[in-house]
Amino acid sequence: MAHILMKLQKKNAMAFSTKCKLSKRMFEIGSFPRLLQQLGCCTLLTGTLNFVLRPMEQTRFVGALFAGIMQSPSMLGRLETFKTMVYETQALMGVTTLFGLVYFTFLVGIKIDLAMLLSTKRKTFFIGCFTFIFPLIVNASVSLLMERFIDMDQRVHQSLPNIALVLSLTAFYDTSCVLDDLNLLNSEIGRISLSISFVNGFCSWAILFTVFSIKEFNTVDPHMVIFSWMSKALLFSFVLFFVRPLYLWMIRNTPEGDNLKEGYVILILLLVLVAAFYAEYIGEKALFGAVLMGLVVPVGTPIGAAIERKLEFFVTLVLLPAFYIVSCYPIDVFDIQMRNFAIIELLVCVGFFVKLIAVLLPSLYCGMPIPDALSISLIMNCDGIFALLLMTRLLEMKWLDRESYTIMILTKAWISMVATPLVKCLYDPSRRYAGYKRQSIQDLVGLGELRILACVYDENTVPGILNFIEAINPVQDCTLCIYVLHLVELVGRAASVLVTHKQRKNRYSSRARNTSEKIINAFHHFEQHNPGFLIGQAFTTISPFSGMYNDVCHLIIDKRAALVIIPFHESVEHPFRLVTQNVLQKAPCSVCILFDHINGSRSIFDIGIKYANVAMIFIGGPDDREALALSMRMAMNSNVNLTVFRLTLSSSDGYVKKTKKDDDVIQDLWDKIMDVDNIMYKEEEVTDGADTACKIKAIETSYDFIMVGRRHDNSSPILLGLAEWSVYKELGVIGDLFATSNSQGKFSVLVVQQ
Repeated sequence: MAHILMKLQKKNAMAFSTKCKLSKRMFEIGSFPRLLQQLGCCTLLTGTLNFVLRPMEQTRFVGALFAGIMQSPSMLGRLETFKTMVYETQALMGVTTLFGLVYFTFLVGIKIDLAMLLSTKRKTFFIGCFTFIFPLIVNASVSLLMERFIDMDQRVHQSLPNIALVLSLTAFYDTSCVLDDLNLLNSEIGRISLSISFVNGFCSWAILFTVFSIKEFNTVDPHMVIFSWMSKALLFSFVLFFVRPLYLWMIRNTPEGDNLKEGYVILILLLVLVAAFYAEYIGEKALFGAVLMGLVVPVGTPIGAAIERKLEFFVTLVLLPAFYIVSCYPIDVFDIQMRNFAIIELLVCVGFFVKLIAVLLPSLYCGMPIPDALSISLIMNCDGIFALLLMTRLLEMKWLDRESYTIMILTKAWISMVATPLVKCLYDPSRRYAGYKRQSIQDLVGLGELRILACVYDENTVPGILNFIEAINPVQDCTLCIYVLHLVELVGRAASVLVTHKQRKNRYSSRARNTSEKIINAFHHFEQHNPGFLIGQAFTTISPFSGMYNDVCHLIIDKRAALVIIPFHESVEHPFRLVTQNVLQKAPCSVCILFDHINGSRSIFDIGIKYANVAMIFIGGPDDREALALSMRMAMNSNVNLTVFRLTLSSSDGYVKKTKKDDDVIQDLWDKIMDVDNIMYKEEEVTDGADTACKIKAIETSYDFIMVGRRHDNSSPILLGLAEWSVYKELGVIGDLFATSNSQGKFSVLVVQQ
C-alpha cells in the first residue's frame, strides 16, 4: 500500500512539474501571452492618459503619443521589467501594428470624400495652397542656410531638409480628428479648417509621391521602375474596375434602412488584405493598397457605416495603441545632445510660426475675424497619426536619424498639447449668437412673416410636426415660412456636411438623399394643400450628435427663425437627447419640443390628425407666457377649441409670487375671450406638488394637444418635490409628467422654451 502511495505522489509531482514548465514556456520570447500582456498594457495606459487629459481639452492623439513616450527607453523602458517585455514582443508587436494600420488606413480612406476638392471655394483653395507652398519654401530655405552657416553633425545635416518637409505638410484626417475631439467638426472654423487641410493634404500627397518617385528612379534599375509602374497601374485598375463596381452592386442589393450583409462585410475585409498583400509584393507599403480600397467606397453609404461599426473600436482602441508604442521604441531623451537639440528646435519653431503666419495672413485678407483666423492657424499646426506615420517612414528609410526623430516627436507632442486649449479659449461657436437679437413668438405675432425651423430625425417624426404646423393658423397678411432640417448622424465619413437641397449633387450619400427627399416631399405636399404656408429651403446636416446644434443655431440666425421645433426621443440613452439639450442651451430663439403619442406608426404623408381640443397649462414665467402666445395663435383657427388652465395655490400663506407680466398676458387672454367662443379660461387651485400631478393627469384624456412651458420655479409649493422624480430634465417638470405618463390617451405634448 505504501509503495502505491509513493508512486502516486511521484506521478503527481511529475505532472505538477510538467504543468509548471508548460506554464513558464507560455511566456517565452515571442509568445502570444507576452503579446497580450504588452497589448493590454498599451491599451490600459492609453485609455488612462486620455481620460486624465480630456478635461484639459487634449486630443486622443496626444494621450496615445504620451502613452508611447512613457513606455519608451526614456521612462518606463529603463526598468528591467518593461525592457524585457518590449524585447520579447518586438517582432509580434510589429506584425500587430502593421495589421492594425492596414485596417486603420482602410477606414480613413472610407471616410475621405474626394469630391470635397471639387467643391472647395476659391478663397479656401487659395489659403490651402498658400499654407503649403509658403512654409515649404521658407522651411527649405532656412534649413539650407542652417546647413551652410551652422556647424553640426553629419547625421543632423542630412536630416534637416526632411525635417523642413515634414513641418510643411498637413494631413486632412489629422485635422479632422483634432476638430472631432474639440467638438468643432461642424462649426464655421471647423469646415474652413477641413477645406484648407484637404487642399494642403492633396498638395502634400503630391509632393511626397514626387519625392519618393524621384528616389525610385535614382536608386532602382530602369527596367524595375517600369515593372513597378505597371504593377501599380494593375492595382489601380483592379480597384477601379472590379472593386468599385462590386461596392455599388452590394449597395444596390441592400434594402434601404437595412444593414450590410455579414457576407459582404467579410468579403470586403478579405479584399483589403489582398490589396495590402499585393502592394507589399510590388514593393509598395501595404497601407497604399488599403487606402485605395477605402477611397473608392461611396461616402456615407451602408458600406462605410457597416465597416466602421465592425472595425472602429477594435482597431482604434486595441491595435492602434500598439503602433504608438512601436513608434516610440527609438525615443531616448538621454541620447540627445544639447547642440543638436537647439538646431532642430530652431527649425521646428520657425516651421511652427511660418505655418501660423501662412494661415493667418490670407485668412485676415479674406475678412476673417482675428480670433477665428488664429484658431484655424493653431488647428493646422496640430498633428496626428499620419504625421507620426510619415516620420516613422523617414526613420526607416534613414532620412531621419534617431536623435532628430526623438526631438521632432517630443516637440510636436508639446505643440499639439498647447494649441488645442488655446483654440477652445479663442473660439466658442455660441459666441456668435450673443449679439443676435433673439426672436420669440410674443414679439412676432401679427407683425409679419413667422419663420419656423423644423428639425426632423426620420420619417416617423414628420406627421406630428406637420399636424402641429397646420394647427398654427396663418393670420391675415402673415404667412408661415417653414425651413426643414434633416438631422443625420455622421457615420462613415471624416467631414461633416450641411447640404442645401438645391445644391446637393454628389455631396452626400444616396441613402441619406433618398430619406431626405421623402421628408421634403411630405412638406411640399403639405404646402400644396394648405394655403398660407410656405416651405422655404430644405437642408440636411450630416454631423456628430455632439455638434449638431451648431448647424441648427446657424440656420436660426441665417433664416431669422423665431421658433425651432425639435422632436423628443423617449430612449433615455439615445444621442438625440443630447442634440435636444444642446439646442435648448444655445438656440437664439424659442424652442419647442414635440412629444407625439399619435403618429408613431403613421405614413409620412398621413397628416389627417386635427387638433380640435387644445389645452395650455399656465403656472407663470417667460416660458409659460411664450406657450400661451403660441396657443393663442392656434386659437385663431375657429376649428380649434383652446382651454387655458392656470394653476394657483389654494392657500397663499407664506408663498405669493405673481408677476405683472403674467397678469398682463392673462388680462390679454380675458380680452380675447370676450370676442371669441373657442377659448376658455379655468383656474385650478392646488395644495402641493402631488395635487398638481393629479390635476395634470386628469387633463390627459380630455385633450388632443397639450402645451406647457419648460422652466418654472421648482421651489414653488405648486411643483414642490416633482423635480426629484423627473426622468427627462430637458422637458421640465410638467413636460416630464406627460412623457412618463402611463395613460392610454392619444394626445401630443409641446414643451415651449422662450
